[in-house]
Amino acid sequence: MSLFEVVQRQVRQRGMVPKLVKSLPHISLLLVILSFVWITMLPMAGQFRHTYISENALMPSQAYSFFRESEWNYLRGYREEIYRHDKATLLERNAMVKEWLGEIGYKTAILNYTEPLTGIEKPTLYAIYHAPKGDDTEAMVMVAPWHTKEGEFNLGGAALGLSLARYFHRMSIWAKNIIVVFPEDGQDTLRNWVNSYHTSLDQTGGSILSAIIMEYPSGGDSVDYIELEYAGLNGQLPNLDLVNTAIMVADHEGFRVSIHKAPRGQLWANDYGSRLTTLVQAVLDYGTAGILPPPGSFGGNGCEAFSGWNIQTVTLHAVGKGERDITTYGRVVEAIFRSVNNLLEKFHQSYFFYLLLGPQSFVSIGTYLPCAALVAAAFVVAAVSVLLNNANINNSGLQLSTFMVAPSSSKVLIVSMLSFLATLASSVTVCLLLSKISSHHSYSVSSDLFYHDLTYRYCIIPATALCLLPVVTSYFVKMRASRFINDVARFLYSFSLYCFAFTLVAMMLLHFSLSALVALAALPLTFIRYGPASNKHNRLKCAMWLFISSPFTWIFALGIMSKTNFQLDRVRNLVQYFRYGLLQREIQNVIDWMQDTSLHEILNGPVNVLYGLISGYWRFQNWTWFFLSISWIPAWLSALFVSCFDVRSADYDVSEEKKNE
Repeated sequence: MSLFEVVQRQVRQRGMVPKLVKSLPHISLLLVILSFVWITMLPMAGQFRHTYISENALMPSQAYSFFRESEWNYLRGYREEIYRHDKATLLERNAMVKEWLGEIGYKTAILNYTEPLTGIEKPTLYAIYHAPKGDDTEAMVMVAPWHTKEGEFNLGGAALGLSLARYFHRMSIWAKNIIVVFPEDGQDTLRNWVNSYHTSLDQTGGSILSAIIMEYPSGGDSVDYIELEYAGLNGQLPNLDLVNTAIMVADHEGFRVSIHKAPRGQLWANDYGSRLTTLVQAVLDYGTAGILPPPGSFGGNGCEAFSGWNIQTVTLHAVGKGERDITTYGRVVEAIFRSVNNLLEKFHQSYFFYLLLGPQSFVSIGTYLPCAALVAAAFVVAAVSVLLNNANINNSGLQLSTFMVAPSSSKVLIVSMLSFLATLASSVTVCLLLSKISSHHSYSVSSDLFYHDLTYRYCIIPATALCLLPVVTSYFVKMRASRFINDVARFLYSFSLYCFAFTLVAMMLLHFSLSALVALAALPLTFIRYGPASNKHNRLKCAMWLFISSPFTWIFALGIMSKTNFQLDRVRNLVQYFRYGLLQREIQNVIDWMQDTSLHEILNGPVNVLYGLISGYWRFQNWTWFFLSISWIPAWLSALFVSCFDVRSADYDVSEEKKNE
């Protein structure tokens, strides 16, 4: 007890508490810097781990595969027939494939599906092979969509799916049922089949353990490398064992594996720069999963369609022409199926939360989670700083806010909380209303201007104009706020930052990438310093921080970036191997792109992103738009309101009241 008293006395004598309170804004900035340092340390040697198979029963590539040149003729025959019918209707193609699968021995069925907005019919054909050695309770799914995510006709993928279906039926090793699905695309059509399978379909094959989506639009016989995609919705990822199995099997068959859009020249690299680039791209892909292009433009990696049903899914996209033939690509799919077939229980051994730094290195959740926690802590420290009046530029001395002990403190708390709740309720209501409108309004980039008007006329342009409101009020609003208004504004700003930090912490456990991206994008909210209206320079800086931290500013930036085919690896290559010739080539590439791309196409990017956000929940049960409506948007609106007030410091208000008395 005496030691505690000594420490307390020393703290009081040295004035450490006031010094600590005065440095809160600097502590908030320091936490953000530490977060950046933390994430840049993850790709360093000793900070990450090499991938491995946790579930020994998988035994990837332990059995000899017979899907070789003997199956090539069947594959070519299917491919030639499908090529002849590439211009046929979906109904005609489904009828043709249904007949083939029925002759093989599959039980076939067609799920009728009509898009609710466009009225276009997109029936999905699926076929089930009930394994003779199984108990008919578990199944594996092989998906061959008719169109890839780029909108190309999936000629090789559909033919390979049929030849593998025929090949699988001849094997007697299966302990789990096999389901083959031929949807029109990997978006709404496939999602509708997955939902119907678990709710209303009569013909089913049991609980689905895993799904493999195959994409190979080429009509050739050779493949260069494989792009592996696995990101699901709402932070859901497939079990790392399945991803490792796919990579290990592909490597065993001689394929290089690209993850997170790594170009061909980067597939052999394993240095710090390549790992950091893959890490940043992984965070971007996880955080933006489900913000899909509108119906009709395809897109999506297919894995999102299986999210929410505890189905481990990966997409294998064959790229280019190389030394490996298409049957080698088929052996990769076969080996994955045989590995999953060995399991006696569902995937549970390995990680469900991870960040891949490369095909054979990863970071687990316990290592990368402190990065988002530090950013969220920065908002908490900023909220405390605002509460103690450090955010007021007029408070040059360390005069702490006195409203907590004032007679009207309870009234201040009630009014402040009611103001924030009103802001939150308005934000949620408007966001849900936009989502409801999108569920009843068709989208067509070429003929319908509704979403263009919604994006620019009612969202981006008004939000940008509102950022100038603090500057406008400094010229036209001359009324000085009372002490009560000062305290309400101060507590409203503090409470909004604290609630924002709370939502970030709650979300980062389930969806680290979304929480981290939103926190970094909204970080300028902590730099806003309110004060008297006479300080025009401060009001101008507030407007700048409000613009940078606006959700709609980032929606616009993300939409423009999605149309530029921006690749982080090109930036890494330019920085790591800088030469003036390389810089000139990149500048020339940008100039060529600007000349070849119309302004109308570029401006469609933000429209696509906004539509993907507001329609994400009713299409895919994506939480992103709802999360923004309860966290980022209310915090931004609260900062906007407070920066418009003529807020004085606490000591100024007290002295003014004494003069009046």
